[in-house]
Amino acid sequence: MRFLVVTRPRAGVEPARDIAPHAAAELATLATLRASGLLVEAYSPGGPGAVLIFEGTRAEVDDALEALPLVREQLIESEVTPLTPFPGFGSDA
Repeated sequence: MRFLVVTRPRAGVEPARDIAPHAAAELATLATLRASGLLVEAYSPGGPGAVLIFEGTRAEVDDALEALPLVREQLIESEVTPLTPFPGFGSDA
């Protein structure tokens, strides 16, 4: 199953001060998740945060999010939405 994950800085977090020191570790973790096949796509929304597409189980997605340095440091919050394709538009089309 695919999941849409939108992450945003938590209230009071300043990207330059709080997030920037963890950026390299965050990108490295995302690269590892991509290499594993769990992270399918990653986008910048044009500001602080990320839009991620995962393919796997909800438990796998939750574990992947917990592995992200910005989540571990409680700097970002994540909204996870399961994606169900319309009939004829998914992989069964």
